Amino acid sequence: MIRKVMMAVTAALLTNSAVATTIDFESNDGLWSWNDSFVEDGFRITHSSISEFGFYLVDNPADHLGMCNPGCPSNGTTAFYGFNESSITFNLINNGLFSFTSLDVAKAFIGDGKPVTLTLTAMGLNGLITDTIFVEESLAESFSNFNFSNFTNISYLTITGGQEFPEFSIDNVVLSPAEVPEPASWATLIAGLGIISSVRRRRLPRGPAR
Repeated sequence: MIRKVMMAVTAALLTNSAVATTIDFESNDGLWSWNDSFVEDGFRITHSSISEFGFYLVDNPADHLGMCNPGCPSNGTTAFYGFNESSITFNLINNGLFSFTSLDVAKAFIGDGKPVTLTLTAMGLNGLITDTIFVEESLAESFSNFNFSNFTNISYLTITGGQEFPEFSIDNVVLSPAEVPEPASWATLIAGLGIISSVRRRRLPRGPAR
């Protein structure tokens, strides 16, 4: 019984009860650049051009139709659009660990006759983590949601457009910073384990007196 209590106390204090953050790009409406980075909700978001033509747009196409020709998928809010060969990387500004659980994906241009392909790469505690996304042409003209469970305790996440179909759009990227127990939590854990150990020693049968 005491062992179970000790395990429960330890788990309760050491569990990474992370609070999810949704990167929706709303704080950066109107950005249009080549290689650049910006910060949102404690994460640094970096765009990298794989070719000399790669650039990105953070915008709502419904408000700025001239930036997308003939048009870009829109979910009614600001989103990230990566054009030509490019990638986007997320990492915490304090270089801590985090988890990635979902995002919305579409292609960059409506009516271009192409699907969307993405490669997701991250570095976790146990090594490199990779996954891919493919959305066929007709479905890719609007945003679809994708969920993941394998990107936990990672130091960065990079999303790269495919070589054959490099343009992509993403929005609502859900990231959860790993919470490190505060000093007060560690003190509570140590004190609690000490009390439980003391009670356990008192309950142990004593040997015969000599």
